[in-house]
Amino acid sequence: MGDKDLPLLSNIKDIRARHYLLHLKTSVVSQIIEGIVFIFLEPATLCEKNGNCCVRECFCSDKRKVVSEAALNLHGKEIFDDSNSNTTFARTSSGLNEADKASTTKSFYEGSNNTERNQYEKSTLADSGSSGILCGQSNLEKACALTSQSACGVENVQEGQNILGQAEKIDSEDLLVNHILHEVATQSEAQNDFKVVLDCCDIKVKSVSEVICDKTEVSQYLHPAFIRKCSFALNIWSGKEQVPLQYTVEPWSINIWKRNVQKVADFPRVICIKYETSPQGQSLLWRNDQDGNPCVFTPAATINNRSLLPCQDPPSAMATWQAWFTVPKGYYLSMTGDERPVKFIGCIEDYKDCWLMNHSDFKNCDTQEPCQGSTISRQDMAKEIIPSVCFYYHTTMVLPIATIAIAIGKWAVDILPVVKPENKSCGSSVNNKKAKETHPCKHYEYPCHIQSKYWASETALSVVYPPSSSEAIKSVASFLPFALQASCDLLGRYPCPRLEVVLVPKCFASLGLASPNLIFLSPSMVLDDPAAYIRLAHEISHAWFGINIGAQDWTEEWISEGFATYMEDSIYALATLIEDSVYKTKQHSIPETTSKDNPIEIWQDQGVNGNVPSETLKKDGFCDGSDVSCDAVKDKVVTCSSVTLLSSLEHKAMKMKYLEELSDLRAHIRYRTLTSELENSSVDLQKLRPMQGEALVDDSGIGYVKDGRNPEKTFLQVHYLKGYFLLKYMSRIIGRKTFDSMIKDYVTFYHGQLVLSEQIIDFFISAYPEAAEKGMTRSGLYEEWLNHPGLNPYITEKYGNISNQLVSAVKSHFNYWVHVDKSSRQKPRVKKMKINLEKFSFPDQIVLLLEYILELKSFSCKALLQIYEHYDIVAQNADVRHRWCELVILNNFPDLHDVRRFLTEDQAMGVYLYGELVISGKKKHRKLAEEVYGEIKEDMDENARVTVSLMLFGE
Repeated sequence: MGDKDLPLLSNIKDIRARHYLLHLKTSVVSQIIEGIVFIFLEPATLCEKNGNCCVRECFCSDKRKVVSEAALNLHGKEIFDDSNSNTTFARTSSGLNEADKASTTKSFYEGSNNTERNQYEKSTLADSGSSGILCGQSNLEKACALTSQSACGVENVQEGQNILGQAEKIDSEDLLVNHILHEVATQSEAQNDFKVVLDCCDIKVKSVSEVICDKTEVSQYLHPAFIRKCSFALNIWSGKEQVPLQYTVEPWSINIWKRNVQKVADFPRVICIKYETSPQGQSLLWRNDQDGNPCVFTPAATINNRSLLPCQDPPSAMATWQAWFTVPKGYYLSMTGDERPVKFIGCIEDYKDCWLMNHSDFKNCDTQEPCQGSTISRQDMAKEIIPSVCFYYHTTMVLPIATIAIAIGKWAVDILPVVKPENKSCGSSVNNKKAKETHPCKHYEYPCHIQSKYWASETALSVVYPPSSSEAIKSVASFLPFALQASCDLLGRYPCPRLEVVLVPKCFASLGLASPNLIFLSPSMVLDDPAAYIRLAHEISHAWFGINIGAQDWTEEWISEGFATYMEDSIYALATLIEDSVYKTKQHSIPETTSKDNPIEIWQDQGVNGNVPSETLKKDGFCDGSDVSCDAVKDKVVTCSSVTLLSSLEHKAMKMKYLEELSDLRAHIRYRTLTSELENSSVDLQKLRPMQGEALVDDSGIGYVKDGRNPEKTFLQVHYLKGYFLLKYMSRIIGRKTFDSMIKDYVTFYHGQLVLSEQIIDFFISAYPEAAEKGMTRSGLYEEWLNHPGLNPYITEKYGNISNQLVSAVKSHFNYWVHVDKSSRQKPRVKKMKINLEKFSFPDQIVLLLEYILELKSFSCKALLQIYEHYDIVAQNADVRHRWCELVILNNFPDLHDVRRFLTEDQAMGVYLYGELVISGKKKHRKLAEEVYGEIKEDMDENARVTVSLMLFGE
């Protein structure tokens, strides 16, 4: 394991954290968060030990179920284990009847002490060392354990050998039997105290203790039948008796044990850790926002949330959580959570006596919850000056702890109109029933969006921003409902209950970041521009690709980024059409082909492209889902002398043509970006499936993620783009309409699960048997796309050069500017020529034009200045201005103001320019790079700072 790899130390094959109660207090002055976390634990199931997520019902493949059934046949009866407050069961071949289930569930809630355990259970499980909760295939370990006991006799040994013989017939890729036998052998010999290992980094641990409780109290946090949302639960658990535990803190972990407890089954079910974060912890970025006020947010650090809280960090260690976050008065906390926050004036401790009688019964503690978004205050606080506010969030979706995101600042919040899904998007009970029958849930049990009766029929929307950005955020806020509706039309019901978009500071190293119910956007992406809307579409689609369906292997990033990049153009295109239908008029207008006016600008002027504030939407009826009448919007229409009036269908067809051509143009730009990155990146970072299904373990037995902390990886788009082109290839073979329909089936089938590349390939190959006849095979996809570095020849063939009207217009502009450049060199004293060019339809055309010019050996500064003025470069999006800055550096343009501005204001995209300034060899360029870096290095994201420092000063 190298210094660029990320260690995975949590012993999740022994024990799992099912739920977290977080109590966090923020000091923006000291930049420290004081934390208390209650962690609810139970032994891992045998399915979890082998990489699956089965807890109380087995969802394993048929091959794995063969092993389970074989083990069940060894005894032919149910085996129960309710040791240490955990009761689960494995079904016999005949299954349990309803009465059995009811009685088992009843015994779970009633609980029993250790002396009441079944004697048969003692004889079969006491020596296992790590008796996981039973489910499906867990009985195989019991079978193996029994065969090793002399008391079982020759017959049982023979039966065990027969079982193992059956297991060997199973496909070798499962490696199930050998793995389980190894665990039984090693764990049964262990005599040391059992240790819980949690991942953490840069955290000061103050104490670790066991929380004394009975089974009834802890049951709701371990059994998925309960919805864990009680907003007063923290006060109840804080009042419990606690007994100190032993622990050691290491650079990457905390190890916790209880003296003389050698088995996971005997380890405490609830532990409490008191700690505080460090200002230098990479999981939190303490900076000033656009208004100069202190703020903090989680920047998607390479170490995930390890310096925010001690946790089980591997992606398969999924859990739910509740959080009480106290911030100074005047600050707002945005956080991953199912509902808008409940705000307690003061601290949650101030409400220890409130509603305690109603919440003392743990089975019914969610019966009188305050409404989401409400503010609670004690009557005796009315005349006091309270310096703090406590925000309460919770989540019912079972997710990796790495998906927790927070942002705290002195920010404004706008509540937008809700989006109501159409019936075709799984919005009706009929469709819910159909979905349940067609795609039964195979994830950890929770009230998911596919089947749950608790799921709301609408998605709540909001935006959070510094007050000075109120105008800038309007374009994004107005387009957001349309983008979300388009996503649901294409992919099904939105898998998160709400969506909040947060405008974070310019030091944010990404253009966007999606977390459950939350999206962070860079200031570079908050503008009225198709590029910004497409980025928003990309982040919205991550709710399906990356959140609801995650990668089991973190190195296979294309599973989320490739799909999101593939979907972003379709979502944007459909969103603009939905926008048109909402702000429809009796006659639609588009520009004539000879017009100098930008068609997008005309559509925007008509109110089509989302520049209508939320209050207007409410007034016009969008809030309640109704269409806006023609009369309601006709006063917003701006007429233009250079337009042709067309019917609604003609308008839609023409716009769809423009959008299809835009998608092709963007594919060509992506191809150019990918080829450039492949030329300048290491081979190890170019594979979509770098581990080829193998987990990495170093010589000491520690698992790790290869290149998990490699700062270079942060700024590469290889996985985005190669994954995108792989899906484009599959779409071409299968057919666009069929393939997009299959994607919708894919997100339904695998919802709530972690997947690997092979599962995705198998899904699409199996769903389209004709693929082999067209040359698309499993082996071909593995060797030519997933396991192969570099550029697939198909990408060059299809996207290396494209031809459509938008690209033709770019080439015409390019030829014109080449002529201008030549004239300016031959006749340098000639006055500027009058430019007679049509305006481009999309900013992406300007991007492509500047890329064409970048391929020239040199370009005159005089011609560059004319380009700058003609296209109003200073007002364009960051993609355009980035290419302009490259041209300035390459051609030694005298004015470096735009480069300085870009490095300062667009930090998410500025890292590459530092390298260009150094490579140029010009003293003034290097001086500029060092000056800007010196000015902003304390404000930069850590990965960006390290990367730029290496560029400027080396190791």
